[in-house]
Amino acid sequence: MSKEQINDQAEMTFGEHLDEVRKILVRVALVFAVLFIVLFSMKGIVLDVVFAPIRETFPTNRLFAWMAQLLNSEALNIHPENVELFNNKMAGQFLLHIKSSIVGAFIIAFPYLIWELWLFVKPALPPQQRKQSIRYVVETPIWFILGLMFGYYIIAPLAVNFLGNYQVSDQISNIIDVSSFMTTVISVSFAAAIAFQLPLLIRLLASIGLVTSEGMRQYRKIAIVALLAFAAVITPPDVVSQCLIFVPCYILYEYGIGIAEKIEKRRAKEEAEYQAQMEAEKAAAASKSEGEQESNDDTQEGESADELEGHEVTFAVADEEKPNDKEA
Repeated sequence: MSKEQINDQAEMTFGEHLDEVRKILVRVALVFAVLFIVLFSMKGIVLDVVFAPIRETFPTNRLFAWMAQLLNSEALNIHPENVELFNNKMAGQFLLHIKSSIVGAFIIAFPYLIWELWLFVKPALPPQQRKQSIRYVVETPIWFILGLMFGYYIIAPLAVNFLGNYQVSDQISNIIDVSSFMTTVISVSFAAAIAFQLPLLIRLLASIGLVTSEGMRQYRKIAIVALLAFAAVITPPDVVSQCLIFVPCYILYEYGIGIAEKIEKRRAKEEAEYQAQMEAEKAAAASKSEGEQESNDDTQEGESADELEGHEVTFAVADEEKPNDKEA
């Protein structure tokens, strides 16, 4: 999209906006389709990523195994490799292949989607907000990827280990449906990606004055309950996943308080500078007005003096003419 198109978009009609939305959707769909085809053709790599959390060589599993050996604590050792997967549907594995390619294409295309969304909204924003919005365009995909990696590398293997190996009786063996396994991995990963958007949400609300650092501190207990409810909704029904989502959410909440406080200090500084500028302008205007008043007074005094001199000359001429009139 060229600069001229962006400038013209501010004066588009409703139909033209719909046409622009259609173009954006077409571009996003094309990018998504290309990525899907590429990932679908890379079946081995994509499915290796999907099933990596249940392998001993997965970084998180190796880390916990090392910690268990170092601390001589078997409780720290996780055994996701004991999870046995099966497929009970005719097209189950084919659908798994399609689903994994779709998810991968969405993750890769997410930054481009945010960029297209920003290009569409940008013409309607004031110049100052345009500069500020660039930060959201850059940070949103970054926080999304960070949350996704946290969910995939930390929450997913622990959740799979807990849910896959949990038993209420030795007479019941766990044989996990492969679609259920993939749903768990995807849900906890995307749950963390969504949770990691909290700092951006707090910055946005603080920027428009809807939340304050003092208010966030005051309602911290309510926020904790809300974060626990959020973790319970977006994660599988197990305590481990919920806690692993809640802990980073609470840390990000405290980080958001710092962001809100920083924004408030910056706003107070800008307001102080604005007030100082307004006072300086008022002082300059008052000084200019006084100077103009003094200049007008001097001009009036000069004109009064000239008029007085003119009157004196007139009176003198009149006095000289009076004797002549008497002689006549």
